[in-house]
Amino acid sequence: MAKDQLRDLHLFAMESALPFGMGVINNAKTGGLKKIIDVCRSNDPFSEFQFDGEATAKTVRNKIDELVPGLGYPVVPVEVTSEDDYPDNEINDQDNLVSTLNRIDNQLDQLRHYFSKGSNNFDDK
Repeated sequence: MAKDQLRDLHLFAMESALPFGMGVINNAKTGGLKKIIDVCRSNDPFSEFQFDGEATAKTVRNKIDELVPGLGYPVVPVEVTSEDDYPDNEINDQDNLVSTLNRIDNQLDQLRHYFSKGSNNFDDK
């Protein structure tokens, strides 16, 4: 359980806190304290800081990931499910394949017959 909490904290730090912090730093560089205060007075300052810092945060995550793979971009748990294979589907697939192959074989036979019979009708002019 502690491992899950640590993973969640790491994920939060890389995906939320880092862009937020980089947004604050970027705004401070470009507009100083006045710009930071203006953003804080907006409707959603957290999202604005995150948006402003996302590009820089991506660069930082890439650098961190170069040093220690997986640290900059934490692994997110994923649930994977697979559908059961039903024998009926396999039988239907096999039946479809056999019928398709038989149809192709019949069409090839018709072409062979046509070409063998029709080759006598060509003039060599």
